[in-house]
Amino acid sequence: MRAMIFFLGLFLAVAPVWASGPSSVSGNPVGAPDGQLVPPDESQLVIEGGDIIDAAPVLVSGRHSGPGLWKVSHGDNVLWILGTVSPVPRKLDWYSPQAEQVLAQASEIIGPPGIVVSMGAGSMFKAVFSLPTLLKARNNPDGATLRDVLPADLYSRWERLKPLYLGRDKGVEKMRPFFAAGELYDAALKQAGLQYGSGVGTRLSQLAKQHRIKRTPTSVRAEIKNPRSAAKAFVKAEMDDIACFRSMLDHLDADVLHAAERANAWAVGDLPALSRLLKAREPLVCLRAFTGTEMAKSLGLDDGEAVSRKQWFDAVDAALKTNAVSFATMPVADLLGGDLPAVLREKGYAVEEPGRLDAGGEVEVDAAAGSGIDHDRGQP
Repeated sequence: MRAMIFFLGLFLAVAPVWASGPSSVSGNPVGAPDGQLVPPDESQLVIEGGDIIDAAPVLVSGRHSGPGLWKVSHGDNVLWILGTVSPVPRKLDWYSPQAEQVLAQASEIIGPPGIVVSMGAGSMFKAVFSLPTLLKARNNPDGATLRDVLPADLYSRWERLKPLYLGRDKGVEKMRPFFAAGELYDAALKQAGLQYGSGVGTRLSQLAKQHRIKRTPTSVRAEIKNPRSAAKAFVKAEMDDIACFRSMLDHLDADVLHAAERANAWAVGDLPALSRLLKAREPLVCLRAFTGTEMAKSLGLDDGEAVSRKQWFDAVDAALKTNAVSFATMPVADLLGGDLPAVLREKGYAVEEPGRLDAGGEVEVDAAAGSGIDHDRGQP
């Protein structure tokens, strides 16, 4: 059933569970104080390099502000950008006084780039009657199992990891490697105490409603009018399942600690640590595998990332021309390790990173913003 939900989710939002980077396997001791990093218990285990070892990082919990905001200026107009990361600790409560102050004055919130696939009116009803076809689409053709379709060395690694995260689930053995990889990553994420998103979207929605702020999406949107036909097309799709599957196992083996460390660094606003950890990110092989299929191309998703990125920059240009104060979100990887700041500067905008801001703008920078200080408790 989880795979069924996963497949429907693939149509509803093309952001497969592995698209956010490597997973992590870590423990969070019962009774650990909120908002504090606690040394790992020696009994906690993680998987790294194919071996079971100790020293899983303990995830932060409680209220944290995340990183400070990037400031982009054009004359007297200012755009504030929050860099986001996913996954984050499940028990994290994101609350940024700096962002709250900006949003109380903002005229517009610009959403991040992305790819969203939706179903037309009545299509969810149609999807119920398409379940047999959808279920067939997730499985290997002709009743083949993972043992049949995977190279022997890769299946051996799968056999070792599967019971740690999926137990005795036999249904996953019938799935295409693409979907089996998603099941494994999703289970590892939950076991690690991590979750997708960052809590940012929920809070932004609340503040947008409270302050009546205009919201500008920049994601590329496509509509599937016939789920049954789409599922049949996916069954016939040629996709590099093996590369996707191998990439997933590589993430779990070689980079298992980085997702938790990234999540912790983001929560406490540790930008130097984030910069170092983001360099360990792997290419989004599984997402590329899907967007390269003929079905994805027919929906215009093969170049969706580039189109969406352009839409984000267009929205930024318009906001900086007309709004005194605007707010935007963007994956922090684009701000720290990508070319986004350079592109903005080439457009003639002044770009200042968190921690290098003066207090002369419209919004006074909170000295504690992005420092990891719990503003309720005054604790790191």
